[in-house]
Formats: sequence, structure tokens, C-alpha cells
Amino acid sequence: MLKRTLLIVLGIVATALAIAGAVLPGLPTTPFLLLALWAFARSSNRLYGWLHRIPILKHGLAEAQRFEERGAVRLPVKITALSFAWGSVGATWLLGGIDRPVLLAAVAAAAVAATAFMMWIPTDRP
Repeated sequence: MLKRTLLIVLGIVATALAIAGAVLPGLPTTPFLLLALWAFARSSNRLYGWLHRIPILKHGLAEAQRFEERGAVRLPVKITALSFAWGSVGATWLLGGIDRPVLLAAVAAAAVAATAFMMWIPTDRP
């Protein structure tokens, strides 16, 4: 029961971030959508179905379906994700991250993890 509850909370948070990513420039949609789909698939069929009916996530859902079917991510999606990951490192550094080395290291570690993940996932060829 606790695991199910945690997965539902994770799915709701990821859904909120995915919706924000669909509206805000600079915040990706697809990774959060994949996380939400994964969490809801393991915890709630009702929420999994609800997620598929959110109109603003239509494009992200198409990318998620492509990933599920082909096990690959399109090159433009990879480039965008990595641009924002490393752009975040640069922005953190420029906005005073040099004075906060732990914060800068955490953001850089996330960018390294995103880079490793994007290199590990195959690139979808048209």
C-alpha cells in the first residue's frame, strides 16, 4: 500500500512538471511524462488513463509512445534535453553557483547523469 501511494505521488508530481514543461520554455516535457507513465502503470490504471486524456500532453505522449514502441529517442529530443541540462549548469554558475559549490556540483551531476542516459538510450532513426 505504501509503495502504491508513493508511486501515485511520484506520478502526480511528474505530471505537474510535464504540464509545466509543455507551457514553460526551458523545462522538458517528455522525461517527466515518461516518469509519470511509469509510476501510474505500476500503481493506478485510472490515473494512467487520465494521463492519456490531458490534451496539452499530446506531443509528449507521442514521444513517450515512440520510446515505448521503439526503445529509442529522436535526436532533436536528445539535443533539447542535453541543451537544457548543460544550460542549467551554465546558468547556475553565472547566477552565483561559484559561491555555492554544492549546488553547482549537484546541477552538474544531474547534467552528467542526463548525458549518460541519453548516450545509453538508442537514437531513433526515421
